Amino acid sequence: MRLLPGIRGPLTGRGPADVDMVCVRENSEGEYAGVGGRLHPGTPHEVAEQTGVFTRRGTERIVRYAFELAAARPRRLLASATKSNALQHSMVMWDEVVEDVARDYPAVTARKYHIDALAARMVTHPQTLDFIVGSNLFGDILTDLGAAVSGSLGVAPGANINPSREHPSMFEPIHGSAPDIAGRGIANPIGAIWAGAMMLEHLGHPEPAAGLLSAIVSLLAEGEIRTADLGGTATTTDVTAALLARI
Repeated sequence: MRLLPGIRGPLTGRGPADVDMVCVRENSEGEYAGVGGRLHPGTPHEVAEQTGVFTRRGTERIVRYAFELAAARPRRLLASATKSNALQHSMVMWDEVVEDVARDYPAVTARKYHIDALAARMVTHPQTLDFIVGSNLFGDILTDLGAAVSGSLGVAPGANINPSREHPSMFEPIHGSAPDIAGRGIANPIGAIWAGAMMLEHLGHPEPAAGLLSAIVSLLAEGEIRTADLGGTATTTDVTAALLARI
């Protein structure tokens, strides 16, 4: 979630040096585990229950992965999204796991933020954030917020990573494939192309990945060809052709 040169973000007075964040989101359990149900549907006595499932193994896996990535960044900052003041079981365990794993990474400065305060900080003080780790629901919300702060949901890349590399990973824009505007020629292709650069880097090809990102940065910095979400009139095909010409 990075504000690139040439993009005017929604935050007044903020430039590329202020918005450069990575969010690591747990993506296999948590609030989206699908456990729960509804009783007495359609009656005044209807009850709906949605249960979050947090395992120590799943939580430690995502937290440790986040610490590994944060340790490789120059600032070595990690913000943990929590709500342990209200969620007395799942988020209290989450906080405990973060504290346990943090002992193995003394070079990383880790701090926990309640999710509401963290969302506010992404808007008011984005320059203080570097790496963020969150549960399935919290990461879902924060990535869209971060993409918006970066100028557009159409620019930010994302990936569903298998940390052990035992199975393939999947790369896509943070917001997904935007099926609601499919076929209209107005979707910003940059998020998908940048996700492709992330895939190349993941597969051990940093040079072509850097080439793709360089083409994106160059195009946006010039400011002439951009889709409607960035204030321009170019089509998806226009932007793609301009990027191809720069690769």
